[in-house]
Amino acid sequence: MIKYSLVMRGKPGKPEEPKQVFASAQSIKKMSLEEVAKYIKQHGCAYNVGDFLAMTDMLAQATADLLKEGYRIDLGELGEFYVTLGCEGAESRDDFNPDKHIKELRVHWTPGETFKDLRQGATFEENLDRRTELKLLRAERKGEAALELE
Repeated sequence: MIKYSLVMRGKPGKPEEPKQVFASAQSIKKMSLEEVAKYIKQHGCAYNVGDFLAMTDMLAQATADLLKEGYRIDLGELGEFYVTLGCEGAESRDDFNPDKHIKELRVHWTPGETFKDLRQGATFEENLDRRTELKLLRAERKGEAALELE
């Protein structure tokens, strides 16, 4: 189940337009690779957790190395990974120096079939935003029967 809270947001660059209500996804928790490996093992994987962790580490390292060599990496159901550049402009081709002007390599992901339509079959539940949740906890600790929300 996808938990979300409602937030008011304006349009970037258009502060004069009225804000609108949007849903903002909230994670239950961040799962470690080891927790994911245990989840996979519990759901019928023949490999043990250590094997899965080793293979995942090797896959991550190989993917990073190959991206730096200029490859696009297609990982099937996981999707495709590729690099784009974050850089500053130079006055001319002769002035362009990759060590000076290329500031970062950005890794992008194109979802595989498994990730293409996550909306299908997903269910949603509104959750309190973090600020309201904190107010509720404080009021509860003080024994207050009512909570004033703004």
